[in-house]
Amino acid sequence: MKNLLFITWDGPQTSYMEGLFMPIFQEIAKKGYYKFHVIQFTWADAQKIAHTKAAANKMGITYTAWPVLRIPNIAIGSLLTVLSSAGKIKKYIRENNIHIVMPRSTFPAMIVNQINSPFASRAFFPFRGLRGASFFPFRGLRGAGKVPFRGFRGKLIFDADGLPIEERIDFAGLKKESFQYKLMKSAETKMLKSANAVITRSQKAIDIHIAHIGESYRSKFSVVFNGRDKDVFAYQPHLREEVRQELGLKDELLFLYAGSLGPQYCLTEMLEIFQAYAEKQKAKFLILTGNTEFAEQNIPLALKTHVILKSVPSEKVSFYLNGGDVAFGLRKPTFSMQGVAPIKLGEYLLCGLPVIASKGIGDTEKILENFEECYLYDHSIGLLPQIAQIKNFVEKAIFANRNNIAQKAQHYFSLEAAAQSYIKAMNN
Repeated sequence: MKNLLFITWDGPQTSYMEGLFMPIFQEIAKKGYYKFHVIQFTWADAQKIAHTKAAANKMGITYTAWPVLRIPNIAIGSLLTVLSSAGKIKKYIRENNIHIVMPRSTFPAMIVNQINSPFASRAFFPFRGLRGASFFPFRGLRGAGKVPFRGFRGKLIFDADGLPIEERIDFAGLKKESFQYKLMKSAETKMLKSANAVITRSQKAIDIHIAHIGESYRSKFSVVFNGRDKDVFAYQPHLREEVRQELGLKDELLFLYAGSLGPQYCLTEMLEIFQAYAEKQKAKFLILTGNTEFAEQNIPLALKTHVILKSVPSEKVSFYLNGGDVAFGLRKPTFSMQGVAPIKLGEYLLCGLPVIASKGIGDTEKILENFEECYLYDHSIGLLPQIAQIKNFVEKAIFANRNNIAQKAQHYFSLEAAAQSYIKAMNN
């Protein structure tokens, strides 16, 4: 059995670790080939960390949280954390007999890049010195010394995630001419070239990376799936009436959205589509989100009586999905969104829901060729030219074969499918 160390960097508002990655790792570990360790850099509070650690323990994953400095400001604190963490990572690798290191996204890549030149030159790390010595020097660190890594021949897998640096350009105001961009892009490029394998969430992301680093690296890239437990996110028709009774619904058609809200999540477009349908037909719109304040501020007064806004625990989301008729899976199709695989799309489809999804998001269009129960919304032309088609799609949605949707979804969005895609990448 091989020990794999996954290194990630997450804010306290995200639940990717316990909600997405650790269930996939648990599914992979069932095969008996890998034991997972997780180091999460975070500025979450003790309660949040304890929750994540408890989830990890339950899934048989060794979890460690390390703090991200936020002083004197966020940017400098993050950089100081990156620069001071390589030594701790090396120590953890040695003490826990790690065979595979998997940094996720930019900051963990920057940390791992510091460890030693063999990452860059050989794409594995026996941690020998530059001329074959059996020790790695901790240059520039207090208490510098030599740490033996005799006999260790580990592998490096880079989880490139989506296109995270480009996402900062699209949504966080990062400028290409800035020092921050150049630093992060340099680190990402080094990691893309030096890793034994690179995993992404879309084929489009692979093509974008290859255009940057060269065609000769293509063979090391693989697409992995974002999986959900098909026993949790499942079509359960007996729940429909229970949900609708709780929400006070009768024969209204129920639109659904579950997930984060913000500029990239197209609340305006969702409300426009809902309003266009609800002008002539009885309908309600259920929004499940932790960003309730954003929703309250952006829902027009005329629609507030038609919108049900709820913040629910993650384990209750599938319950409410089973009460819906059609779901929204819209994202603003910026350049960076070519690299993502929307998690909520899988949740909807596993629950048998017809979906209105966006064109231009990851490999969504290719996957949804197999789902005639989905409508691809073209943001480039706006609502008016599409409204008749959308209304027709929604009216037919209530007659969709929900079991059929859920069965097809398992091929792309189940934990088993996700685990198999990771194993294939790791074996390659």
